[in-house]
Amino acid sequence: MMRAIDELQSLREKRPYHHGDLRAALVAAALLLIDQRGVKGFTLKDAVRIAGVSTAAPYRHFADKEALLRSIQKEGFVLFNAALADAYEKGVTPRAKVLELGVAYVRFALEHSAHFRVMFGIGGGEMTGPLGTNANGFLLLVAAVAALHPDAPGEVKNGLVLACWSVVHGFALLQMDGAIAATVGVHDPEEQLRRILDLMIATGSHES
Repeated sequence: MMRAIDELQSLREKRPYHHGDLRAALVAAALLLIDQRGVKGFTLKDAVRIAGVSTAAPYRHFADKEALLRSIQKEGFVLFNAALADAYEKGVTPRAKVLELGVAYVRFALEHSAHFRVMFGIGGGEMTGPLGTNANGFLLLVAAVAALHPDAPGEVKNGLVLACWSVVHGFALLQMDGAIAATVGVHDPEEQLRRILDLMIATGSHES
């Protein structure tokens, strides 16, 4: 991560910041620091230093660190829901949609780890996205499960949705922290996740 920060500082030295890039520069700096130190481990002053702007500059866009984090959270959910929408469309059957949604969820967490930690780490976020509906990423999973088990009681569908979400979110965090490979030696996490979700889907079918 220090290499990433060094690269950002080097880029700034070669192409100095100008006013139109201030917001993007601060967000980029914050994301790098979050990856390195966690959501609570950086200050707005740190982001200012990495971005190479004056101490007063951030207040043109962000009142404080909380405002910067909220901006990152909102941006993260937009990207996240777009990824889930693409995954949902990729799945041909309801079963495939559930699997693709799970894989996309974990893939996003790994590729956008700082966004992901902010999205679910500071509370109060809305899963808003390009479909224009609050929590649309979650609602895609609800729709896929409902299509998979159309005759199941509502409590069974809700339970399966919650189980899928819990497993996928936990899997993402374990994968981000390197815990899965270190403890159980999963060499193909994506395939392992597909097998887990398949097992849960099959169990839900038996319960219904």
